Amino acid sequence: MQRYARVVIESPLLQLDREFDFLVPDSLQGAVRFGQRVKIAVGRSKKLHTGFIIDLPDQSAFATSDLVEIVDQSSVLTSEVYRLARQVADRQCVAIGEVLSLAIPDHMPRIQLEQVNPLVASTADAPRPRLDKPLSNRSAVLTSARSIEHSGTQWPDWALLFAAEALEQLRGGKSSILVVPEQDQVDLLESLFSTLAVGPISTIGGKQKKADRFKSFRSILDQSQSIVVGTRVAVFAPVSNLGMIALFDDLDDSLRDQGSPFTHAREIALMRATEARLLLAANYRSVEVQRLVEIGYLSDHTIVAPPPRISFSLQGQRVDQSAFAAIKERVEEGPVLVLMPRKGNSAAAYCGGCGERLTCNRCGGSIWEPDAGRFECRICKTGHTRCSGCKSAVAKPGRTGSSRTVAELGRAFPQVTITEATADKTPSKILKNRQLIIATPGAAPRAKDGYAAVLILDPEVWLYSQSLRAEQIAIRDWQEAFELMSPNGRGLIVGISNELGQAVSLQQHRELASNALADLNRLGLPPALRIARLEGSSETIEVALDNCKGLGAVEIATSLDEQASTLIKFSYRDGPAIAQALRTLAIKTNARLVGTNKRRGLRIVMDDPTAL
Repeated sequence: MQRYARVVIESPLLQLDREFDFLVPDSLQGAVRFGQRVKIAVGRSKKLHTGFIIDLPDQSAFATSDLVEIVDQSSVLTSEVYRLARQVADRQCVAIGEVLSLAIPDHMPRIQLEQVNPLVASTADAPRPRLDKPLSNRSAVLTSARSIEHSGTQWPDWALLFAAEALEQLRGGKSSILVVPEQDQVDLLESLFSTLAVGPISTIGGKQKKADRFKSFRSILDQSQSIVVGTRVAVFAPVSNLGMIALFDDLDDSLRDQGSPFTHAREIALMRATEARLLLAANYRSVEVQRLVEIGYLSDHTIVAPPPRISFSLQGQRVDQSAFAAIKERVEEGPVLVLMPRKGNSAAAYCGGCGERLTCNRCGGSIWEPDAGRFECRICKTGHTRCSGCKSAVAKPGRTGSSRTVAELGRAFPQVTITEATADKTPSKILKNRQLIIATPGAAPRAKDGYAAVLILDPEVWLYSQSLRAEQIAIRDWQEAFELMSPNGRGLIVGISNELGQAVSLQQHRELASNALADLNRLGLPPALRIARLEGSSETIEVALDNCKGLGAVEIATSLDEQASTLIKFSYRDGPAIAQALRTLAIKTNARLVGTNKRRGLRIVMDDPTAL
């Protein structure tokens, strides 16, 4: 009896985003199963494609070619992950093959898989932080940015909450997926579960090598219940019996794909957790989560704890008297963290002749001073020679960066060790006291007992950036630093307005998010509405605009020059219809190449906040 296999192709091309039927040859009749990765030939191309079997129908009127090969005998694509990938692809107007390439690691036949030990947990419970009320199936939790001692170590309250909830799911026979932005948070959760005698924990993403991710992925497939800890790709983990998805720090850019398909782990978690418990936690409140709370989709919760001790000073000197006093007082108690918005010696450079901000003569990028006396382009790294305007060769440093702050504070505190922490520089160790760590956002290392003080310098750089999310991003970065304080640590924001300073020091994050959301609602901007950026020929953009406007979209800005583009906004309700219309047009126009530069007909970027 002839058998058939229905396959989706692992390709980013929208033209190939469809289901293809193939004949199963006699040699593979007893081997084919749902979810296997296979090789097939499509059209007249001699190049073989890989794809995944999504059905084994009894009949097919379209199958004319044979499956060429089964790449992996295991079913690496589960039905749940396939449905999720289809949802994501439809929402973001991309091919399902592109999403599946993110969700499923490459096959590595030479990697020897190890026997998987069942996940076990001791009878001891994780110390659960006190909540104002019991969690619901869909919860938003505002954490306290404080740590709780357990087994001689300080653990962030959100980590203990995640561990306690995951243990509860484990004892009920369910799996959990815990998503965090950074590798150090993955390591922290691994250490916590080890302390609780829970394991083996599966990790996905972060700085994991391809071979390690492949082995971790396959081990999850072989387990009836799992606790998966990882970065944004972990939201696709193929766990069985999913009971909970928990996600921390949803404003961190690491949770968003910076390229296609431009997905955010928070949105994928919302799509996947239809029958599982969903827990979104942060020590601030994003406008996206606040919107879901205000429309009643998420219940609102708070970890009850004394707020961190945070003070502020009004705008004046960059490092004012209160900052010097705080460092002098607290550095004897433990290490002190100073958070800066930018690295380098100077964030920008100016012409010594005309005073204008310097730009690169080669690519137009901004000139900055990464090291003392060395000026170069931020984009192409070309060294600065002369001003493009007045031709002067003299460059003057602008606003202070982290490297120059190290030198300045080193002169002010000669008996204190000064260490810089950026994406390029990692401190070798943290001393018990008499040490200043000058760090940029996301680069501050964790001190074993926490920092005795955390100072925020140059807050206006965060707040004056050209972004509608400037205040939200600033608060997120500051709260991330305050979380690193010891239980008796002190925080200080140097040079901030009275209104915002009071709100942050009193931890009024709901009020800040609610006010920001109200402003965005009045402006009709995300997250009140969704957006899409379209690029293509002027004719294609005009057709796309007509189609989308007919479905309820509103045009924000359009350019119909040689590199035509448009930005539109639309409601969540109209999103599926608009996405389908754009997909149909893209398939039609992308089937041919446009112009001498071989640019394809229509490029669709959904929900990219940088477009605004």
